[in-house]
Amino acid sequence: MKKIRLNKQSKLIISVVLAIVSVLLIVFTAAQSLGNMTISSMADSVKSYFLSLGAGDGFPYDLDSTSVKDIKIDNSNIHLLLNTKTTVLNQTAKEIMPKPHSYSNPAMKSKGSKFIVYDLDSARFRLQNGSDIIHDGEAKSRIIAAALGKSGNYALATYSDSVQSVLTVYNTRNEEVFVWDFKSERVIDITLSDNGKFAAVATVDAFNGEVSSKVYVFNFKSDKAVSEFDYKGTTVVKVDYVKGDNIIVMGDNIRSYIKNNTKRNDDINFGSDILYKYCITDSGRSAVVLSQYGSTSLSKLSVYTNNGKEQFTVSFNKEMKWVDCDEKYTAVLFENEVRTFNKKGKQIGSISFTGEPVRVAVDGSRTYVLTTSGLQCCDTRGTD
Repeated sequence: MKKIRLNKQSKLIISVVLAIVSVLLIVFTAAQSLGNMTISSMADSVKSYFLSLGAGDGFPYDLDSTSVKDIKIDNSNIHLLLNTKTTVLNQTAKEIMPKPHSYSNPAMKSKGSKFIVYDLDSARFRLQNGSDIIHDGEAKSRIIAAALGKSGNYALATYSDSVQSVLTVYNTRNEEVFVWDFKSERVIDITLSDNGKFAAVATVDAFNGEVSSKVYVFNFKSDKAVSEFDYKGTTVVKVDYVKGDNIIVMGDNIRSYIKNNTKRNDDINFGSDILYKYCITDSGRSAVVLSQYGSTSLSKLSVYTNNGKEQFTVSFNKEMKWVDCDEKYTAVLFENEVRTFNKKGKQIGSISFTGEPVRVAVDGSRTYVLTTSGLQCCDTRGTD
């Protein structure tokens, strides 16, 4: 049998390819064992990786802060929703996947590496991952709220001529699998369970001049609600499925935790304080900023675990402009600095920045500060 002789360049190319394949197989095997990656998401991650090769000009990144509608971070990539496009920045501020849109009032919800981007002034929406637009769609009517599930299903709440709002849930083939009419209630927020079987929906209604909210839990195989929770005198602004079939409910004067879709644990009532800012991670760790006695100059930060237990609370005699958290750290934006905290509530950093503050996003050892001077990247442990 004749031997095939390879030159040094060919041997190098083969070695590099084999090394990459080996690393990807290890990563995929580990991720599969943890249950947080699929063939689809792996393919997306691989494509995103190769697109992100090469360095950008670094931070600060020149950006018109007034054009930024939302910021999400996934696998250390910064996903930006702007007035005219969605785009992704890698850790060197290289723009890798710009996708233009023509929405007049865009909004975005994410689940892992997937996103649903929709127009609150029309029926248009699209599903996308880190590298591609998966589906361009149009709802039956103007969209009020939307959600994306870990399994790839999604939900839209829309206005209707016959009722106040309609919830429609779609599977990964964009087929309707569940519809629910709300006669007099307006849908405020939607969340889908990780197993793809349930939806939790927050609604608001007014009766005799009093605002009241409800949270419904639906099983897509049933024509009745699994459970229904009243929040009288509260405007619920956020519902979010966290670990298991547990739900975090965030209201203007209350934080609630629903266990296994059916049991409402003891609520945390804010008393005379008012919800000002909040964030919730995919696992359910959350941070709440309250305006004490309705005054933004007296603010309180409370951080909770994914099962609703308080980790720490700290008060400040000044306004907190924004808050963000990940699984380890919490970052709070003030007028002239960012303060970062660990899980025990110990301040670990103080970050200086230039420009007027807009928002902050924390990603492990990196903290991103959006100001009128652009997007800045800082060490989470501080500049001082």
